[in-house]
Amino acid sequence: MIQREPFTVVAAQIDTKLGDVRANLDLIRTVSAKISKKKNAEIVCFPELATTGYALGSKWKKLAEEVPGTITDELSKLAAEHGFYLICGVDERGSGNEKGNIYDSAVLIDPNGKHAGLYRKVHLWNEERMFFTPGKSFPAFKTKLCTIGIGICYDLEFPEPARVMARKGASIVFYPSAQPSTAQKQVQIYVRSRSCENCIFTVFSNRVGREGELTFFGESQINSPDAKMLALAHRSQNFASARLDLKVLERQIELVPYLKDLGPEAYSN
Repeated sequence: MIQREPFTVVAAQIDTKLGDVRANLDLIRTVSAKISKKKNAEIVCFPELATTGYALGSKWKKLAEEVPGTITDELSKLAAEHGFYLICGVDERGSGNEKGNIYDSAVLIDPNGKHAGLYRKVHLWNEERMFFTPGKSFPAFKTKLCTIGIGICYDLEFPEPARVMARKGASIVFYPSAQPSTAQKQVQIYVRSRSCENCIFTVFSNRVGREGELTFFGESQINSPDAKMLALAHRSQNFASARLDLKVLERQIELVPYLKDLGPEAYSN
């Protein structure tokens, strides 16, 4: 069932403290309270690996934690406190037959504090391949608002993931990210393209700050399928927010029915 009334989504933008989970959780709590005070948010997305910081190398394995676990329990309390869906990048340790693996993941928590989904980054970038195990699928998660998808950072730079999630019914794809300044020009194109070519909203939540040689450019933003940037966070801001009207999707799909007009029978030739 599609939510017929517009609702507010937020792309949170933070500078984490590398390797300091406690400080990062406190920052997520502070920014969440600020968002809750200023906006009647219904979905809030924090960046990639927001609980640990990004450039950890071998320390990714040391700080990884199972999901659910103490870190995600704290995020669950936060979502329930403010009554919004919370998406947050985490350093996940596998369990059971996945024990020994770690994943660059994002959790989805519902407004009651219940775990509603988990996405594991499929497209690993550079050094990430030395430590993380790639995910194997692009799930779509049903919420009371609409069906959503999640990609992480480098996933944005491939057209296929957003298309897969859109074909599974996703109206919005969220991208928690730690995109560096070297990718800034390309990402500005990719995030809007993913919206237009799939008739979906995209929510790009990016890091700011610096870790070693990496500088994160921020510019967290929300884009609509008719090529409009609905919100953009400048470097000094904690978030970008926009009210989404899903009726825009219906109108755009009628105007340019890309998913209906696909010709996959020709793509392998």
